[in-house]
Amino acid sequence: MGDAVMTTADSRPRLLQALAVGAAATVAGALVLGLTQGLVGERGLELGYWALALGLLVGAAVGLAGEQTRGSAFLAIPVALVGVLLTQLTATAVHLGTADVGAAYDFWHTGVLGKNDMTFYLVAAAEAFLVSQRVSEVRNNMSQSRHDSP
Repeated sequence: MGDAVMTTADSRPRLLQALAVGAAATVAGALVLGLTQGLVGERGLELGYWALALGLLVGAAVGLAGEQTRGSAFLAIPVALVGVLLTQLTATAVHLGTADVGAAYDFWHTGVLGKNDMTFYLVAAAEAFLVSQRVSEVRNNMSQSRHDSP
């Protein structure tokens, strides 16, 4: 019983580290992808591939920084969702040529956000979860094989 408590306590710093790295990946991804998306023009405001790229980026970052637990993988979900939102808002602001967050949000909410976008939000979240889980497994398997080799 003491070991389980010790493991949980030991995993907290890794979860916080995964959150910080995931947040950094989200901000970086939102800036790069959002700027690119906004510069492309009206067609760039469509979400599809941008959401997939951000889900992959966030999932890989959280998977590398976190523990091999579902907790780290679940942590990637809200981080990816926020990242997709920030990417769309950044793209909208660039497309409109404004730094007014309120104006960008209003245009995004009324003129950009559509029913199909919700699908891509879910796809980005699922991809972040799955990629985070897989990256974490591969990282831990590689670490285990280094320790097992003579």
